[in-house]
Amino acid sequence: MSDKKVIFLVEPSFFGVSFAREAHKAGFYVVVLVSAKDNPQLYGYEGEYDDLLVCDIRDADSIYQAIYSSPYKRIDAMISATDYAMATTAEAAQRLNIPCISHETATLARNKDLARIRYSERGVPSAQFKIVHRLGEAEDAAATIGYPVVLKPTNTASSQNVFFINDRQQLRDAFKVLENFTTSYMGFSVRKEYLVEEYLEGPEFSVEIFLTHGEVVFAEVTEKVTSPLPYFVEMFHIFPTSVLEDKKPQMIEVARQALEAIGFTNGPAHVEVKYTQTGPRIVEVNGRPGGDNITSDLIPGAYHLNIFRQAVFNALKLPVDFTVEKPMSCAVGYICADRDGVLASIENLASVQHDHAVLRSAISVRPGDNVVVPKSSDDRLGYFIVQAETPAKAKAKITELIGKLKLTYRN
Repeated sequence: MSDKKVIFLVEPSFFGVSFAREAHKAGFYVVVLVSAKDNPQLYGYEGEYDDLLVCDIRDADSIYQAIYSSPYKRIDAMISATDYAMATTAEAAQRLNIPCISHETATLARNKDLARIRYSERGVPSAQFKIVHRLGEAEDAAATIGYPVVLKPTNTASSQNVFFINDRQQLRDAFKVLENFTTSYMGFSVRKEYLVEEYLEGPEFSVEIFLTHGEVVFAEVTEKVTSPLPYFVEMFHIFPTSVLEDKKPQMIEVARQALEAIGFTNGPAHVEVKYTQTGPRIVEVNGRPGGDNITSDLIPGAYHLNIFRQAVFNALKLPVDFTVEKPMSCAVGYICADRDGVLASIENLASVQHDHAVLRSAISVRPGDNVVVPKSSDDRLGYFIVQAETPAKAKAKITELIGKLKLTYRN
């Protein structure tokens, strides 16, 4: 180990497993800090790390103590491999003087209300908003902003309990749901501060961006297609975007401004924007690679770039490379139920899986499972990823294939 760079990764899970995989593949010494010793097996990266420390990833002091009492005296970098633990990871790293994102930046990236305040202070275009704690405050905020509004938690992800609100009664019903929403992924507590926001009209995108020392070294725009209101579930992503291609520089610049506002200067980020009548406006900033198959599948499939590998190298202060040769386009489409019920079958599944354009697919349900119309990304049933020569062709192909699937129900 003495001649290897040492990187600590906090709770690799879901898309964050790729941090462990790429760091291990590159020959670095990988130590994972996990909340349970069987998590590498649970999340699918068993054998792709060198050592494991168990701690409570929700608590910065627990992370600190696990590292402090370990035999490791030289740690070259530390990355939170789940965005939920960004702030606790950063706080522990700061106390131990380990290179990592700053605690302030991590806190702003994880808490939508604090980020909105910072955007307002720095003149970054985003949504009009009010921070509320009680129903009465939410009603006053909605009246001031004007319906329709969006009601959302401040520190969750995956569109969990994000509501499109048309009137006062809908607001009251949704607020009851939020008040009972106390715990999110991995046992992290849901804060009791909520956001009432202006509903931004316009197509939605995400900017996949990478910075080193505050300079943009890679940026591209992903097109997003979401479910019909009142929910905001992602149904398709097309990389790079097939629409508003001439507006990409504007969207990238607004994303850069938002990251600068929260002090994010190094590594990958995923910035969601809407292109409104007044131009691009920030929906939210995530100080991590884009999930939802964007960074794990679409970017490598289209541009042959491995963002996770570059993030590891960047964290270890090694050179990064974003050369794009022979660019293609990729898209992902998600399988969703069109009504609640018990799944009987997914017709035409085999023929779609064998289409020449399909790079990868996954199905997470089987006949007999209960399915619901998706209210968050957790309710989706699977996906297909396709590759094509242009964004328009990728979008057309994934739309065609998802359209061929027909779900049947037992009730």
